[in-house]
Amino acid sequence: MKKKISLVALLLVVSMVFAACSSSGSDSSSGEKLSAKDTTLVTDVIDKGEVGSAVILTYPEAVKGSDLSPSDFAVFAGAKSRNIQAVYTSEKKAVGTPAEKGKYVVLELNPSDANASTLVFDVEKFINSRANMSYTVKQTATVKSDKGTEYAPTASMAVKDTVTPILDQFKGDTFKDGDNKMAYRLYSPTTESSDSAKKPLIIYLHGSGERGDDNEMQLLGTDGPATFAGKSFQTTTPSYVLAPQVPWDKERNGWFNEGQTQMVKKLIDKVVSEHSDIDTSRIYISGVSNGATGTWKMLVENPDFFAAALPISGYMYDANAEFVQDGTARYLAPNKEDAAKIKDIPIWAFQAEDDPVNSVQGSLQAVQAVKDAGGTKIQMTEYPSGLVTPNPHAAWEKAYNNSQALTWLVSNHK
Repeated sequence: MKKKISLVALLLVVSMVFAACSSSGSDSSSGEKLSAKDTTLVTDVIDKGEVGSAVILTYPEAVKGSDLSPSDFAVFAGAKSRNIQAVYTSEKKAVGTPAEKGKYVVLELNPSDANASTLVFDVEKFINSRANMSYTVKQTATVKSDKGTEYAPTASMAVKDTVTPILDQFKGDTFKDGDNKMAYRLYSPTTESSDSAKKPLIIYLHGSGERGDDNEMQLLGTDGPATFAGKSFQTTTPSYVLAPQVPWDKERNGWFNEGQTQMVKKLIDKVVSEHSDIDTSRIYISGVSNGATGTWKMLVENPDFFAAALPISGYMYDANAEFVQDGTARYLAPNKEDAAKIKDIPIWAFQAEDDPVNSVQGSLQAVQAVKDAGGTKIQMTEYPSGLVTPNPHAAWEKAYNNSQALTWLVSNHK
């Protein structure tokens, strides 16, 4: 009887030792691991458009940032690796708020990666789409919490959630005028000044690549809206920013389709009527590519309305003109009567000399036509060939980073 009891006791001790050995192997003693539900992709809009800017991992317990390094993680966009340029912990589920420790681990990604962009251009439809959003993340080394819990390395996890701050900053809505409708986003300034303090309104018209009805792409394709709603601009000049979206059309007419610019003007009037703190003597307009042509068109249609304009990589619209081909690019020659209508509006045009889509001749001739009509408030920056790369059409990448131009824009009053 004693032998049987001793054998049972021996087996119990052996099983306990085996269990202890098993739990101290390659997996953590707690057996803890993150799962896909603990992962979030954060995107940002830079001068080349939307990029995947960070992945945030959420741990059950706080982790010390000094214990982490980029080599402890791997991030992929599709099948392509993303470069992790910084790792830190945060007490908030947000980028740019590092702390000594926190349950959020932020993996900041290099925005210059070849695979950083979330956008893919559809040549047939001539629009951008968010087709590069399939992210995976892997924890490649054991991560230890400040309480001693070990989180074991993981297999690749599909990132579950996506956060795009700019889409939250701009309130989305649809403007209706009879049977016609137009999607738009509006940024309202946050300022400690009195609600009665008058603030400018900036209109942004997107390019052909952002046509559609998602009410998002006009904020993601270029950094125009992000620039005007950004902290550095808003700190010095609290402003409303209005970004309408023109519907997709097969012909790529965009803003110069019949009735579209008239819809924008009605939308502006609606926004102004709903916000008594908008300074009607400081309503500005800027646009890129097709949106630049839309900007010229709106100036001609409303010559006494806007305080100043920044058209980038466009040409003056003339419904009766035929396109002039200039190599791979094209443009419309300006109408002299239209140029005379806008001779008193401060205008600063931008375009690259080697623009392969809209010929720089469109901007050059438009500026000259306004000057010939007696205009003295118009100027142009022509970027030399080879300066705007890799896409010379995208002069807005430099123009919206020109602090002098931005300051000039809002310094004008009607």
